[in-house]
Amino acid sequence: MQISQNCLDLIKKWEKLVLNAYLDPVGIPTIGYGTIRYPNGQAVRLGDRISERNAEEYLSEECRKIALEISQLIKVPVNQNQFDALVSFSYNVGTGAFQGSTLLKKLNQGNYRGAANEFSRWVNAVVNGIKQKLPGLVSRRADEKKLFLKSGADKKPLEDEISEQDKATWLEGYRDENKKTVVVAWNQGQVVEILTLEKFNKELLASIFPQYKNAKYYVNAPANKPIPPGERISVFNISDISPSESPKLNRVLLRGSEGDDVKILQKRLKDLDFSPGEIDGFFGKKTELAVIEFKKNYFGIITPNFTTGIVESITWKKLWGDGPPISPPPTPITTNKNYLLLTKTSRKDKYGCYVLNLDYFKYGKLQDRLEVCCGAPGRQFFRTAARSRAMTGEPLPEGKWYINDLVWADGKDNYYGRIFQSGIGPVTVPLDYIEPGSTERSAIEIHIDWNRNYGSPGTVGCIATYNIADYKRFVSWLRDVNPRDLYVDWKLGTSPRP
Repeated sequence: MQISQNCLDLIKKWEKLVLNAYLDPVGIPTIGYGTIRYPNGQAVRLGDRISERNAEEYLSEECRKIALEISQLIKVPVNQNQFDALVSFSYNVGTGAFQGSTLLKKLNQGNYRGAANEFSRWVNAVVNGIKQKLPGLVSRRADEKKLFLKSGADKKPLEDEISEQDKATWLEGYRDENKKTVVVAWNQGQVVEILTLEKFNKELLASIFPQYKNAKYYVNAPANKPIPPGERISVFNISDISPSESPKLNRVLLRGSEGDDVKILQKRLKDLDFSPGEIDGFFGKKTELAVIEFKKNYFGIITPNFTTGIVESITWKKLWGDGPPISPPPTPITTNKNYLLLTKTSRKDKYGCYVLNLDYFKYGKLQDRLEVCCGAPGRQFFRTAARSRAMTGEPLPEGKWYINDLVWADGKDNYYGRIFQSGIGPVTVPLDYIEPGSTERSAIEIHIDWNRNYGSPGTVGCIATYNIADYKRFVSWLRDVNPRDLYVDWKLGTSPRP
């Protein structure tokens, strides 16, 4: 089952909203709506601060996890109100405590009234080493019991659709006419998805398997077996970055080099999430290792020279991207407005998120393009505002959005100081939905996919650049003509035209 809005409203009532970390009544650092641990697993620390949108995101993500966990523990039918009350209870006491509780035991015996009476027993906490009854818990448990016993349900569940990837039961590998690896995901005898690896390396192939958590095995197809028909989705490493203007740097650099161009190299490597050490203008061991890692990532292991730490012309060029010229959107729009446009491509990154195009239009003409991601892997459902549900982790819905001002965690243009916790990073831009109609979605922002390299790629519905370098380009757009309109067009027919 999934929760309804009643659950979120109940939790918000009792958890309150606090944007600066504090100690709860039992001494645990807490932030937002009772969050003690961020989605990436990191514990909240005193001194942390977040935005209201962050708090909404953390609450939604935690409730989704709890709903999944307790659904597996409950063995009897429950209605929507009962399920909402149990998620609120588990959000407060933890799913481990719920699993071992008499409340769950009585519920699974079919003793609904007995289970309801158990809520009032969970009102004590240890404060300063002394177990005592907390008035706030007494009132909260009364509200949860009341909801548990309420007949009917005035709120619909926040539905969670099964992704295509989760439907796959096995995977099969092919080679196409261009010698590229093609992976077909099957559900019994039906094709679920077809992926083409645009560059082959073992790491990219290995990254495909975790996307299909229900696939039991992978086999190589016989050489004479044709690839099944259907749309093929290209899979890239994000090392295939969008092009941007490169400084005129040509000097060959290697370990021991010094100068301003070494500083430029070090700053660029850091912005691209490689670690060159201190930005000091000296090409030392850490810088050399960062260059080697960059070249492995962006070029692959082609020749021995590409695994060395030498920076020659081809590396300078790749550091700022050398992709093809930006092509205009398929349907030209005649206008003199400044705006951004977000559209979907037929490519995915190695984690399963679609690569999206974020285009910058100045006086109606396309100026620049960034490749970005949106939504969580496995939750890549693109919907209209009317069909987009809260708490799903899906990309933001189609429609027109308002672009708010930049918000910095540790001062203007400080990309390496304090950060907003979890996957937000050091800077963010909140978005507000405008039209058509309305949407349940909130807490949508444009930020950096800060945790991409630490096990948490993607977002919970926000738009994210892949690195600091791309976000700096995005900031330059905002400071150029201050565009306020973002049009999200998933080709569903509801996005207004600029």
